[in-house]
Amino acid sequence: MKNKIISGLKIGIILQWLSLFFSYQKLPNAFEDINKPIATGGFPFKVFEYPVSPMGNNWPPSDMWPMFFANLAIWLVVGILIALIFGKKLENNKVFKTITLSAIILSIIGILYIMLKFD
Repeated sequence: MKNKIISGLKIGIILQWLSLFFSYQKLPNAFEDINKPIATGGFPFKVFEYPVSPMGNNWPPSDMWPMFFANLAIWLVVGILIALIFGKKLENNKVFKTITLSAIILSIIGILYIMLKFD
């Protein structure tokens, strides 16, 4: 049961980053005013409003993080439900290591992605 919960948390982290990557959406007429965001990202809640490239300060404003963590909480619950449904397959040591490695790699790529988008 412990490995199922841990796997579920890792699956939730993977889903969080994938939803952030694939929810990137450019805004229409965004380049008319450089003080307005050019794109948004985040699912199920809008998390980030990405600035025009040279206007960022390399890190998102602090008021955007609560929605990031709200999305993370939702994806963690979804990940745990997936782990409970597919529990037998996740007990395999090779699958467990693959999920762990995927969560670590996607977390590193995700942090770099955020830094790049707010550059």
